[in-house]
Amino acid sequence: MADDRRELDGAVENHTSRNIKRAKDSIDGVDLISSLPDAILQHIFSQIPTKYAIRTSALSKRWRHVWSETPSLDIDCYRDEPDPIYETLSRSYSSPKIATFRLSISTEANQIDRFIDFAVSRDTEELSLEFRHSYAQAYRFPEVFFTSRSLKNLSVESATIDTIPGHVTVSWRSLRTLCLRGCDLSDEACVKILSGSPLLECLTLFVDKLELLDLSECLVLKRLDVQCWEQTLKIVAPRVSFLSLTHSDESRCVLLDVSSLIEANVNIYCSRRLGFLCDDFGDPETGLADSLQVLILEVLEKLRNVEKLTLCGTFCLQILSLAVLCGVPFPMFKVEALTLETAIYPSIVPGVAKLIQNSPRLKKIKFETDDCKMLEETRLTNYLYWKGLETRQCWKPKELDGASLSEPGLMSSVMKFLVKTSGDEWYKDGSYTFSLNKNSELSFVTDLTREYFFR
Repeated sequence: MADDRRELDGAVENHTSRNIKRAKDSIDGVDLISSLPDAILQHIFSQIPTKYAIRTSALSKRWRHVWSETPSLDIDCYRDEPDPIYETLSRSYSSPKIATFRLSISTEANQIDRFIDFAVSRDTEELSLEFRHSYAQAYRFPEVFFTSRSLKNLSVESATIDTIPGHVTVSWRSLRTLCLRGCDLSDEACVKILSGSPLLECLTLFVDKLELLDLSECLVLKRLDVQCWEQTLKIVAPRVSFLSLTHSDESRCVLLDVSSLIEANVNIYCSRRLGFLCDDFGDPETGLADSLQVLILEVLEKLRNVEKLTLCGTFCLQILSLAVLCGVPFPMFKVEALTLETAIYPSIVPGVAKLIQNSPRLKKIKFETDDCKMLEETRLTNYLYWKGLETRQCWKPKELDGASLSEPGLMSSVMKFLVKTSGDEWYKDGSYTFSLNKNSELSFVTDLTREYFFR
């Protein structure tokens, strides 16, 4: 037995020594990285800033031109001078086609047009442009930008697209995904862009100035993500099946036609302005609390036929609770899966209860709990007091008393969970999912992220 052990140890030692010697020979004789095919090296270069890829050309003759056919370029000219990088690209880059071109640059730089012209001339498929200092100097695109037939994905941050010259026709014939974040976009420019993008499938707009978004002629557009700030935006999107809508109490989105929606994500959040006006929130003379109820319920009315609905933020559910207690009419929903991203406080209970009651097809409700911006509950109860309503135990709906909570089912299980949890400051943050299977059997699944336990 001992002889066998010594023989095994010797074999392992010899094998290890051979591996070490082989590795040493490789290191001494051949540069392992340099021996990789160009395609692999260029894939690696695609994952790092282009300025570092360019520097490898100084290593040896083997490396001199490897970077020049890298399919993806990532150029950050915010801290670096753009002129040397552009000169190197125009002189040495040899690939006829660019898969991905990312550019971060100040709007005060004088090479922006040349970088964009370079990207368009190389048939770039995915273009990402981030502009800095746009507040100091607006940047307007050259005509060539609107004529790229190779673009499939376009992302622009902090630019001004308020005018497109009348003689310029947008020709983004291959564009599938368009994302405009922090941009000034006029109605006229938006119409031109949409008419020139017949294959557009996914549209993200975090914009200012836009007043009407008419997607009637967008035949294949299915996903729409909109965030507006201080303006009123009217939306016509008869073919969109997924909508993500974000705005504050200072802005308004009017959904004129969203008749094909299957899934919606709504985040109406509490602005800084509302924080400053907390003392006036419940004052009947300001009408602020009343107008917020109308604002949120108008949106939900247009979403009554969706199958999946996500409501983000404690603030939204608090306003819905006020609407319930004030007797404001609620729409009936066809939703089957409801997700609520919220902190759990007593002031959300009536709103959640009403959502469940008015969703007879509901089979799944999920709580994603986290710290969310909310209104102080004392402000809410002051509003109810000014409305002449009972404020004691106001957050526990009458229908939750007595036998109803002892009856098995989705509604009673969720309400038991909320009543218990909302009175406990030390619940776990995470997700809590209640669902019914085909046999109407109830299941409860948790995915917790904090080590806090129910009392």
